[in-house]
Amino acid sequence: MTIARALVGALALGLALAGPAAAQGRLEDPEAVIVAELVVQAKEPGPAWWRVEDDDTTVWILGMPDSDLPAGTAWDRRFVDRRLKGANSLIVGTRIGLSGRLRDVPLILRTVNQMKSKTPLEETLPEPLRSRFVAARERVGQPAGRYSGWKGLVAGMRLAEDARGKGAVAVTSSILRQAKREKVKAVDPARYQIAPFLKQATGSLTPALHQQCLEEAVRDVEAGRRGRDAAAARAWTRGDVAGALTAPRNFQKCVLLIGGGGELWRRAIQDQADAIAAALQRPGHSVALVSLRPLLAQGGVAERLEARGLEVIGPGGEAESDS
Repeated sequence: MTIARALVGALALGLALAGPAAAQGRLEDPEAVIVAELVVQAKEPGPAWWRVEDDDTTVWILGMPDSDLPAGTAWDRRFVDRRLKGANSLIVGTRIGLSGRLRDVPLILRTVNQMKSKTPLEETLPEPLRSRFVAARERVGQPAGRYSGWKGLVAGMRLAEDARGKGAVAVTSSILRQAKREKVKAVDPARYQIAPFLKQATGSLTPALHQQCLEEAVRDVEAGRRGRDAAAARAWTRGDVAGALTAPRNFQKCVLLIGGGGELWRRAIQDQADAIAAALQRPGHSVALVSLRPLLAQGGVAERLEARGLEVIGPGGEAESDS
């Protein structure tokens, strides 16, 4: 992945998670409060599922991990593969999809250039952050040069990526491949043009915010991110929703300070709920992939579906079947 694509992905993630622009750095985190009754333990093997249904249609909702699984993590695919067979559609878009056009390339390149630093990163950091950062990058086995030409947001993004380690298991990609083999149509609820959001996001990136993002990434490493990510991933594979929600989020929460995201987050959540509700109009069944926090948060996808009068049935709910 090029740094341009990685940076755009990081900003997209921030916009996907962000609340309204916060005064004096106060975080607005729409995914911080999880609806307690939706946090369950699956009774069947593998990750947890929810569903909505009417008289002749079921939409199965797989609660997805918020990031790729650590290398070597195995998970039980039986229910995914079974529910994809004969499905009307696979609804994806668990996060924000931002699409660009050829004319957006100069903007993307300018954004990347704004993230570069002529002064080596470690020379710009005050103590004790500099020492903490050096210890963190050494802990994940990286030299200073990997981060030296970048400002704090990109350096933090890279540190967070390095803390996860190599060989990550991409759950969404593997499900998409299986859907293609089963000739199931993949549906992206919505895509949003990248240009206006990049402009808002980069306009809010002050030197203080760059430093804060880097510090939050350092805090994740200090908290043992790799081990905690692995524990959360194992919990996800067992359908332990509470455990799956324990992965460190300091860097993600820092990115919430990027401006312009609140409206986009609400729009994306509504689009995902609308796509699931629309799938009920066709008899049979469909599968939807929704990351756990956007699914279970107050104001998230589950609550939006219930606001439409649909019951969101959790794992082990009455009369569960694959029909």
